[in-house]
Amino acid sequence: MLAPNFPGGLHSEVMDGVEVRRFNYFVPRWQALCYRSGMLPNLKRSLLLWIQVPFYFGSLCWCAVRLIRKESVDLIHAHWVVPQGIVTGIARWFVRIPVVLTVHGGDIFAFRGVIGTSLKRFALTKSSVCTANSVFTREQILETCRHTSVSVVPMGVDVSAFHPDKKDPLLRDRLGIQGEMILFVGRLVEKKGAHHLLAAMQQVLERFPTVTLVLVGDGTQRQELELMARRLGIDSAVRFLGKLPHEHLPEYYAAADLFVGPSVVDRSGDTEGLGVVFIEAAAAGLAIVGTSVGGISDILIHEITGIAVQPDSPEELASAIERLLRDSDLRQKLGAAARQHALSQFSWGPVAASFSGLFEQILNRPPVEQP
Repeated sequence: MLAPNFPGGLHSEVMDGVEVRRFNYFVPRWQALCYRSGMLPNLKRSLLLWIQVPFYFGSLCWCAVRLIRKESVDLIHAHWVVPQGIVTGIARWFVRIPVVLTVHGGDIFAFRGVIGTSLKRFALTKSSVCTANSVFTREQILETCRHTSVSVVPMGVDVSAFHPDKKDPLLRDRLGIQGEMILFVGRLVEKKGAHHLLAAMQQVLERFPTVTLVLVGDGTQRQELELMARRLGIDSAVRFLGKLPHEHLPEYYAAADLFVGPSVVDRSGDTEGLGVVFIEAAAAGLAIVGTSVGGISDILIHEITGIAVQPDSPEELASAIERLLRDSDLRQKLGAAARQHALSQFSWGPVAASFSGLFEQILNRPPVEQP
C-alpha cells in the first residue's frame, strides 16, 4: 500500500499483514496536508497548505509509477477520486495497468467548479471500473460522469470486534458517568455536525440532567466546540476524549446507550458518503439517531435501525434523543435490528468477496490498451 508520510512516520512498515510504504511530499517535519481532519478541512483551515498540493501530486505520481514498475503490479486499487484517482489516471500514460477507483463520497461531492468537475471526470474515465460506498455516492458519480461503470461496494467493519458484549465495566466510572451515555464518534469538522449535537444537548439536559455526551475524535473544530459547550453551560456533561486508538473504540460503543451522528452538508458541498461509524455503532447493537444526508440511509433505516431527523435542526435532534432516552424497550429493539443489518450488509466477509470478485473480473479481461 502506498500512502503519504507524516511527521515521525516510518517510510515502510507492516500493518495487519499489509506492507505500507509512505512517501514524503514536502519537508518532512512540515508535512501537514493529510491525516488529522482530512485534506479538505486542513486546506480550509490553512491557506498556506495549498503550497504543498503540487508537491503532493508530483510525489505521489512519481512514487506510484516507480513502485508499479519495480514490483510488477497487476492492478491498482485507488481510493478517492481527488487526488489519487487523478494521479492513477496520469500514471496510466506510463504503465499499462487496470485501475479500480473506490469513491468514498467527499471526493465526489466537493470541487464542483468547472476545473474540479473536469478533473473528477478525467479520473473517472481513466479508471477501469469504479466502486461507490453507498447508493447515494453512486448517484453522485453518475451525475458527474454518466458513462462510468459503477458498482456499490460499501466499507465494512469487523462485526466480531464491534459487539454489544465488548463492555469495560470500569469505563463509565473512569469518565465520571452516572446516568445514560450518548456517544459521538468522528472527526470534529463541519460536515459531522457536532455543533448541532451540542445545541441539542442543552435541551436534552433540561429533561435528563444525568445524561453525559462523550465525543471521540479530533479535528479543526475541537477548540470551537469546547468553547461552545462552556458558553452553553453544558461542559460538565460533555467529555471531549480526542482521537483514540481504533482497537479501543468497541468498548466505548458497548458502554453507550445511544449513538448520535448529526452530519450535515458543509459549505463546500461535502457530506457523508456512507459513515463507517454508523456501521460500527450498528454492529455494537446501538440504536442510532442520525440525519438524512448522504449515504447514511444505507445504514440508518428510519424507525427500524434508528431514528432519522432533518439536518441542521438541533430541536428535532433533541426530540429524537429524548424519545429514545425515555423508551429503553424501543432502544433495545432498534439496536438489535441495527446489529442484524450490519451483520448481513456490512461485515468484512461479503465486502471482501465483492472486491475479490471485481478484481478477478478485471484481471481476466483482455490487456488494456495504452491510454
